[in-house]
Amino acid sequence: MTTPIPQNFVQTIAKQRGVTDAELETVLMALDGQSTATIATKLGISDIAVRKRLGEVYKKFQIGGNGPGKLSELRHQLLFSYHTDQGTSDFSRGKGSLLKMAILSEGNAYGHRQEDWGQAPDVSVFYGRTEELTTLKQWIVSDNCRLVALLGLAGSGKTTLSVQLAKQVQNEFDFVIWRSLRSAPAPSDFLGSLIQLFSNQPKPDVPIDLNSKISRLVEYLRKHRCLVILDDFEAVLRPEELAGHYREGYEGYRDLIVRLCEVNHNSCLLLVSSEEPTELALLAGEKVRSLKPAISEEIARKIFQEKGLSAQDRELEILLSRYGGNLLALKIVATTINEFFEGNVLKLLEATGLFIEEHISNLLAQQFDRMSSSEQDIAYWIAIAQSQISLATLREQMFANSSLSDLLKNLDSLGRRSLIEKISEGGETVFMLQPLIVQYVTERLVEQIRAEVLETVKTQGIERMRLLKTHKLSINIAKRKGDKGEPSSSILALLKNRLQLLFLKTTGSEEPLNILNKVASELEDQSILEVGYARENLAQIISEIQR
Repeated sequence: MTTPIPQNFVQTIAKQRGVTDAELETVLMALDGQSTATIATKLGISDIAVRKRLGEVYKKFQIGGNGPGKLSELRHQLLFSYHTDQGTSDFSRGKGSLLKMAILSEGNAYGHRQEDWGQAPDVSVFYGRTEELTTLKQWIVSDNCRLVALLGLAGSGKTTLSVQLAKQVQNEFDFVIWRSLRSAPAPSDFLGSLIQLFSNQPKPDVPIDLNSKISRLVEYLRKHRCLVILDDFEAVLRPEELAGHYREGYEGYRDLIVRLCEVNHNSCLLLVSSEEPTELALLAGEKVRSLKPAISEEIARKIFQEKGLSAQDRELEILLSRYGGNLLALKIVATTINEFFEGNVLKLLEATGLFIEEHISNLLAQQFDRMSSSEQDIAYWIAIAQSQISLATLREQMFANSSLSDLLKNLDSLGRRSLIEKISEGGETVFMLQPLIVQYVTERLVEQIRAEVLETVKTQGIERMRLLKTHKLSINIAKRKGDKGEPSSSILALLKNRLQLLFLKTTGSEEPLNILNKVASELEDQSILEVGYARENLAQIISEIQR
């Protein structure tokens, strides 16, 4: 794309901003539509040097952020200055900042394309996802889907994929708008900001009530072909309840989604979320589709190569089985291998089963804390099993007397959170958590059980017990077809490791094990409805520690 701004005018403005000759040469080529790779080749410098020069130019023009729209904003500023200088400016400023606009002289029925990338991350380095990009482009451009949902756990690369996709299809749209809902803007405020952007007026006539705002937005989406990307959509959904329900006061987002899915228009809403709204299942069809990024060996290999690491096929296979599609976790693991294992992948694999760094743990904690208490209980059961678990086994083992309907609702909710996988095996449906989730949930369960045991020793009673009553710490699970069912003892083994040292440090008139034995014996005559699995669990914990 050739810029319509005279080169001598760009040179004059650039010099006024303190742009050096080398930076000017580079930015003129960028404004001419040449890629960083092409510029690097022509100038005989590296891609990094090109980006550094452009970065200096953006700073001098006070263009901040990390989004891919910085060159577009620079072009807009230059065009604004040029037309102002010519006395023919018909551009307007949005609220608080210039719109990030790319002006196209041909190939667009409306004469220009507007891009507003908000806080979209930089995707100058991107690899893999060829299959996902092909599918998404087919749905959005060829099939004219009204809504496409990109779903998956935090760290799976959804956001980066959404930006790369938008860059590849942007020429098909009159408007490209990328927004994060991380700060959870009120639906009315959010719609108002979109209407202002589409109107391209400083003070447009914005309807007051929500439904009228949605109707006005639909008018714009019919008049223009627009791509609107909403990232971090889970921020407007309610935590600590079943997945997909909206926070109080945020139901307007559901109304927006339903309306955009049901009415005719040629635009597309791309929803990026770690949690699937409940209405999507009912709306899914020819014009409403969803996709979860797959585990990618190619991306994993590239991540390690970027860190200067060489992973053998078998080593990469083990890493993928441990960390699944969590690209953030793989990046952190690669850094750890460099810093603590001399760049040797095998040394890390031999040193630890599953390494969870603090940042990853915090992300997993955020996911876990969004669950309802009943979902957390199911996650604990699967972690105890350390294997796939069937619906029948869950119903049999769960002490809480929940109905089949409630159990299915909870399993469905875990699926909408991308936390649980459903597999058909041997004629029955089994459920499993992703490896990272299993590890995190196991650690959390062991810590809570440890605290309950210490409270039992302290109070010599079971009043403060919860998980020791509701969850059986050793259950019989056949791990794969043909295996003999053996009790899962990993939870008990972890408990033993954490309790032994604490027990040695505990002081009092009676030994902790004696207290636990006393409490367990007192539970023998009590109803299972009162004590649940408490007596059995205490007996197994005592037995494990005494080994």
